[in-house]
Amino acid sequence: MSVIKKIHKWASLIVGLQVLIWLGSGFYFNLMDHNKAKGTHYLVAQSASVNLDAERLIEPKELLKQKNEISQSEQHKQANTIVAINLSHLLTQPVYLINHNRALYSHFSNHYSIINAYTGEAIVVDAKLAEKLASASYNGPGQVIQVTLLENGNEDFPKEQNAIWRVNYDDALNTSIYIETGSGRLIGHSNDDKRFADFFFMLHFMDYGKEGSFNNIQILLFAFITLWLSLTGIIWTIQLGFNGQYQIDLFSKKRKVKLLNKNQQIISEITLNDKTNLLDGLTKNNIEIPSVCGGGGTCGSCLILLSSMSSISDAEREKLSNAQLKKGYRLSCQQFLADTQTITIIN
Repeated sequence: MSVIKKIHKWASLIVGLQVLIWLGSGFYFNLMDHNKAKGTHYLVAQSASVNLDAERLIEPKELLKQKNEISQSEQHKQANTIVAINLSHLLTQPVYLINHNRALYSHFSNHYSIINAYTGEAIVVDAKLAEKLASASYNGPGQVIQVTLLENGNEDFPKEQNAIWRVNYDDALNTSIYIETGSGRLIGHSNDDKRFADFFFMLHFMDYGKEGSFNNIQILLFAFITLWLSLTGIIWTIQLGFNGQYQIDLFSKKRKVKLLNKNQQIISEITLNDKTNLLDGLTKNNIEIPSVCGGGGTCGSCLILLSSMSSISDAEREKLSNAQLKKGYRLSCQQFLADTQTITIIN
C-alpha cells in the first residue's frame, strides 16, 4: 500500500502542476491580442495580379509528352510520375505546378516540379527566388538579413514536413517568412509576437516536443497518469474505509478524555466525538497538534501517546518505528476515540 501512496502523491504533483499551467496559459489566451499572435503584422493582404496570355501557354499534354520521353529508370520513377498539374504563378510569372507525390495536406511531404508555363523551362526555387517571393508578401520596414535552407523542420511551423527557405528581416519584430522549396508556396509569417503566443500554446497543449499538435506522447502519458491517480485514489479510499478512517457522525457519542503532558501530568479534560479522528477533535478543542499533510497520514508529524494496545494503521507502521509503536506512540489523524482514556501531548 505504501508504494501505491507514493505513486499517488507523485501523480497528484504532476497533474497539479499541469493544471496550474493550463490555468495560467488559458488566462493568457483571454488577455492576448489575437491579431498579434498570428504573426501577420507585415503580411501583404493580396497577392500580385498576373496578366495571363492564354495563347502563349504550353498545352499540359505537351508537358506529359516530354515527361514520358525521359528515362524511366528506377531512380527517376518518382520524379516522372505525375499526379496533378495546376496552372499557378510565381510573382508575375505563370507556371505549371506539377505534383509527383501528393499528400493529404500541403504541409505533409509533397514532391513538386515547377515549369515556366510559356517556355517549358524548369524553375528552381533557390535562395534568390525565395527572397523575392518572401519580399512580395512583406510590407514592413525591414531588410533581408539572412536566407537559410531548412530541411529538417523548424520551430515556427513545426507541422511543415517539406524543405523550406527561411527569410529573416531586421525589423523590430524579427519577422521570418517561410517559402517551400518545392512549390514556392508561402508557408507563413512569424515574428516575436507569434513566438511568444506559441510558447503558451506549447504549454497549454503539452507540446513539449514541438510537434505542432496536441495529439502527442505527452498528452497520452498525462492521460495515463491521471487515470492512475484516479485508480490509486479509489484504492486508497477503499483501504481507509476498511481501516475505519471514515465514520458516520449520525450516531456519534461524546466522552471526556484526560490530556497529559510529557511528564504524565494531567493538564486538562476535554470532550471528544467518537466519530471524529483525534487530530480534528483536539483541534476543535483548541489543542494545536502539528500536521503538515492536514491529516492524510503522510507527514508523520501529529504524534501523540496512547495505550500500547491502540490499533495501528498502515500509515503509522510506515512513519513510526517498532519501538515507538510498542510504547503506544500513534498519529492523531489515524486514531479515533475508541477506548482511549488519556492522551499524552508530545509537542
